[in-house]
Amino acid sequence: MMRKVLLGLLLAWLPLQVFAWNWRTRISLSLNDQPLSAICERIEKTYGIHFSYSSDVVKMSRRMDMNVRDMPLRRVLELMFSENGIEFRRIGDQLVLTASKATTRTISGYVEDAHTGEKLIGATVYSPTLRVGTTTNQFGFYSLTTARDTLSLLVSYAGYTTAQIPMKDKENRQLHVKLGPSNTLQEVEVTETLPRLQEQTQMSKVNLSVSQVKTMPRMLGEADVLRTIQAMPGVSGGMEGTSGIHVRGGSPDQNLILLDGTPVYNSTHLFGVFSVFNPDIIKNVDLYKGAFPARYGGRLSSVVDISMKDGDMYKYHGEVSIGLLASKLMVEGPIFKGKTSFIVTGRRTYADLIMQDFTKRELNLGEQGDLFAYFYDANVKINHIFSPKDRLYISAYGGQDNMSLRRDMVFDSINGTPKKYHEEMRFRLGWGNQAYALRWNHIFNPQLFSNVTLNYSQFYFVTDYRYKHMALDTPAVRESDNMSGRYMSKVQNAGAKIDFDYRPSPKHAVKYGAQATWHIFQPGITKFNNVSDDQELTDTAYNNQTNKGVELSLYAEDDWKIRDSVHMNLGVHVSGFLVNNRFYLSVQPRLGFRYILPRRWALKLSYTMMTQYIHLLSNNATFLPTDLWVAATDKVPPMYSKQLAVGLAKTTNDGKYEISAEGYYKSMENVIEYVENLDNFNSATSSWEDQVVTGRGWSYGAELFLQKKQGNFRGWVAYTLAWSQRAFPHVNNGSIFPYKYDRRHELEVVLTQRLGKRWELSGQWQYSTGVPLTLPTGSYEQITDPSPHLPPTTTTPGQADLVQDRNALRMQNVHRLDLGATHTKARKRVTYILNISLYNVYNQKNPFFYYYKHNEDTQKRELTMLSILPVLPSVSYAIRF
Repeated sequence: MMRKVLLGLLLAWLPLQVFAWNWRTRISLSLNDQPLSAICERIEKTYGIHFSYSSDVVKMSRRMDMNVRDMPLRRVLELMFSENGIEFRRIGDQLVLTASKATTRTISGYVEDAHTGEKLIGATVYSPTLRVGTTTNQFGFYSLTTARDTLSLLVSYAGYTTAQIPMKDKENRQLHVKLGPSNTLQEVEVTETLPRLQEQTQMSKVNLSVSQVKTMPRMLGEADVLRTIQAMPGVSGGMEGTSGIHVRGGSPDQNLILLDGTPVYNSTHLFGVFSVFNPDIIKNVDLYKGAFPARYGGRLSSVVDISMKDGDMYKYHGEVSIGLLASKLMVEGPIFKGKTSFIVTGRRTYADLIMQDFTKRELNLGEQGDLFAYFYDANVKINHIFSPKDRLYISAYGGQDNMSLRRDMVFDSINGTPKKYHEEMRFRLGWGNQAYALRWNHIFNPQLFSNVTLNYSQFYFVTDYRYKHMALDTPAVRESDNMSGRYMSKVQNAGAKIDFDYRPSPKHAVKYGAQATWHIFQPGITKFNNVSDDQELTDTAYNNQTNKGVELSLYAEDDWKIRDSVHMNLGVHVSGFLVNNRFYLSVQPRLGFRYILPRRWALKLSYTMMTQYIHLLSNNATFLPTDLWVAATDKVPPMYSKQLAVGLAKTTNDGKYEISAEGYYKSMENVIEYVENLDNFNSATSSWEDQVVTGRGWSYGAELFLQKKQGNFRGWVAYTLAWSQRAFPHVNNGSIFPYKYDRRHELEVVLTQRLGKRWELSGQWQYSTGVPLTLPTGSYEQITDPSPHLPPTTTTPGQADLVQDRNALRMQNVHRLDLGATHTKARKRVTYILNISLYNVYNQKNPFFYYYKHNEDTQKRELTMLSILPVLPSVSYAIRF
């Protein structure tokens, strides 16, 4: 009898155990980056809850984090399945999983600064449970298509508090998100993992924040965007102290530099000492060293895409800054609050005003002589919101450099020979940029965004000189010289472009568009006037020509998420160039590939082809900015390049560190070089085409980059190992030689340390191999008849240099330490910013160039290195209101 009772109780107890779980069963799990199938298996083993599904119907490979404690089962299942397109229901003791029949919806809008209304470029909009997301484009617009029952979105941007936005309805909606700086709003605790470096398909790209630029050590008190870019792997500077950039062995003209979508042809002031970009108006800087997206074209080596601020929509404020070299002003605010804003900046140097007496003494200019050298620039931008779907932007830039030298003196000798004469010399050099853009944004629907751009850009330079010489002790015999000349060049372009940004689903981000650009080239006009003794006035002009060309392009690209671990960016850029009744056509494929390896490392691969229809004629024999922009012709065809890159990248789990390593190989066709022994000031040729030769180029190397992005202590270490070579017919006997921008090793270390709330210290140490150098290997006799009025040359009279191998030697290696300290003090509505910097702390004598100097004692020529930048302290003071 007792056995029957026990058996009955057992049979009654078993079903209760089988069906013991319910929707309120409490679940505790801690799993990171696991597929749904693994999470289900853990629940089965721990709680005896069985799942039933078909792997052909239900996709259980999606990975996610599941960190819950004592959470009801239904809530856990919603977190797991709701945004993964999976429905669940209980049948008996089973949880049956099926594909969701729910449709999708699209959330779109803008992400902006909560205080100023400034649109944020590259902000992340992310669904944590679905593990899909997108980023805002260069106008702050985003579009994300996801399941209707998405519970929430996370919106994040560097330096701002992450916002968690609940999604209560299930319809398409336009959602404008406002983020506040992380130090002013209460932080939202977020435990989900945000997208990392390894989840981005794009490689060979560097994004610079304005805060990085402004905390770098400064030279003469000026923060500089291009000098910060020089500290990145794969980017070299030019001469010591200059802010030009040379990317992966390319020349300066191979960099496409855009300011609000408008090309800037000359990016430097003061012979390359500073860039033309005032950091007070810059919002975002993107540098592409390779893997160029299809939307960019027209250059071979790099793209520097700079976006200007839009202006504060709600309040007026500005900044006044005074430095050792220049002062600047920035003002921004609303024209119509919440609808129209403006921002204006201006900058001017005043070294010419405070150093006038010093330069007159040092350069022996005489009582009537003087020297002026200064630059100024200004930016203006207006932003107007017509409606939630339409916005208009107007931006303008203008800048100019001027240098003039005047000497008026009486001398008692000429080259050591007693003779009294009067000399008057005038020299003026000026160059400048202008850039204007009109852009209209329109949202066609939640998934389709467009931007129409009209722009105009111009660069010019002009050189005037006049020389008068007259003997004063031979009145009976006329002995005089009267020479004057002018050398000028100009390039202009006007363009129209339309771009579309289409986001049909989280798996595809499609961009396509078209562009037309009208180029006008005036590559050089030189006029000479000469009256000497009894000679008559002569007037010679050459290269007085204007070339016009039309460049047309179409592009399309798709950032395609094939699987969670596989992304691909496919694109094509098709362009054509019509010049002198000749049409060049180019089809340029672009490919980017990313695969997630074990331990969440990303393997990235890219292949790009680029075409450049314009050339820069650069004369190595002069240090003046006499470079000429010219169009491709029948004799000098367009340049072409192919670049292959492969690399590894990863962001650590805590988000503090980014690590990347890349190797690349680039080949170039139809690069140009002046013919040997050319003097483009005295050549009487009728066309620049006869002055150049075309050839081939190669560059290859490896880049390492380690960056710490969070915390009070930040910085990066960048190392580059690179080769750059050229080969031209009839140059260096046709043999391959190192290019003038070839640097074998480069190392950059940049560190910043925040001390409390007011002080921030920064340091930068750089080392690079010396650039190639060509020196004579001998000399030979030649018959010369120099004018007695010209200054003596650096060579021995009657001797001519014999040059054989091109760039067979190298300059001295370069290394330098710069330090800076920034103090920020806030008082009510005013902030005071003091920056103290020390350039070249240990006074390293780095070479600017080499020349031969005649030694009076030994009567021999000696190779001499000129170093122009010793230790330079600087102070700048800014008031932000």
